[in-house]
Amino acid sequence: MAKKLTGILVVVMLVIGFGIGLVASPFLVPKTSSTTDTVWTNIQNTHVIRVGTDPTWPPYQERDPVTHEIVGFEVDIANECAKRLNLTIQWNEVGFDNIILSVQNGQLDMGVSGFSVTADRLDQVSFTLPHSTTQGQVVMLDSTKAAKNITTLTSLAELKTLGITVGVQSGNVEVSELQAAGVSMRTWTDSATPFQDMVSSNPSVQAVYAETPITTNWINDFKAQGIQISPIYSHPYYPVAFVVAKNSHTLLDKMDGVIAQLIFDGTIDQLRAKWNAY
Repeated sequence: MAKKLTGILVVVMLVIGFGIGLVASPFLVPKTSSTTDTVWTNIQNTHVIRVGTDPTWPPYQERDPVTHEIVGFEVDIANECAKRLNLTIQWNEVGFDNIILSVQNGQLDMGVSGFSVTADRLDQVSFTLPHSTTQGQVVMLDSTKAAKNITTLTSLAELKTLGITVGVQSGNVEVSELQAAGVSMRTWTDSATPFQDMVSSNPSVQAVYAETPITTNWINDFKAQGIQISPIYSHPYYPVAFVVAKNSHTLLDKMDGVIAQLIFDGTIDQLRAKWNAY
């Protein structure tokens, strides 16, 4: 289950702890810069923040089946941030593994797509204050668990020993973790197809590796269809935040200030409950 972040103290502790854990450097807090933030200048001129997202990661982002608009937990957070800054957001559907590049080259001002705050990504972009922490989970059909006599695994390496092929979305942190453990895997450009493949009549994967609340969403969705899937491996995972370009220090400061307010006044907790983003 995703852990709630309730209160400024929790955020401060998370940021400090994560910074110390990675290296003694202000990763999540922008360095003072005398350079002009051209991204923020453009936002001020247009009153629009150009945001990229991959709407296949429910409940963070998805397409409303009726209106076809991009909606979700992170979408609501970002829209509320923009509202409090007297701005609006232009939502752009972008493949997950292209969002960071698009932010770096200036095609997008910000990425909002369930981004885990990792050391590798911190070399490429800056992160806002996290709005959530998650659990990494490998999920499997209960029938497959029974057939393979699996209950709970203690490491990803056991998947290799058991000869299990795992589905995962390309560009996710989980890909490198599975590679490091020597696990057979298949990747897709979206997050929905691995789950759908796993429960199909002729699956190419026997498990899927993703994070809460995405795994929780699929567990509940399949349960409503009479299909039982559940975790076989869980472990603490990274904080989740929005990404901006390294030189977007003013935009980063503005977003951090508003996200801190949303945590303090309970808005993020309310949105988490609305979307069952646990």
